[in-house]
Order: sequence, then C-alpha cells, then structure tokens
Amino acid sequence: MAYEERARPRRREVNRGWYWLLAVPLVVTLIPTIYNHEDPRLIGIPFFYWYQMAMILLSVACTVVVYRKTVGRR
Repeated sequence: MAYEERARPRRREVNRGWYWLLAVPLVVTLIPTIYNHEDPRLIGIPFFYWYQMAMILLSVACTVVVYRKTVGRR
C-alpha cells in the first residue's frame, strides 16, 4: 500500500440533500412582498420587523439541523 493511500483520511458519506434546507431562510427573505406591511403587530412591533427577527431564528435552526445531519455527531 502506497504512503499516499494510507495518509488520506476517509471521507464520511453525507446526504447532500440537507444543504437545500439552507435555502429556505434565504428565499423567504428575498421576497419582500411576503413581509412588506405593518399588520399584524406583535406587542406593538410592526410585522416587517418581527418577521425579520423570526427569520434570524429560522436561519439559526436550519443551520443547526444541516450541521448536525452533515458534519456533527460522527
């Protein structure tokens, strides 16, 4: 067995379909007609602002799921 073959670490097979989940928060924030209005308000905050904050939480959740399904928990 050649040295190059032994030195290379094995790649773990990963289901690359999980990466499509990262597109969800991107797409929903790129369509302003979804959130370009004031109503409904949440504790006095217009929809536009609390929708953006909710998308941050959604982005974090999607990133955590994709990370755990592809890299984490080996």
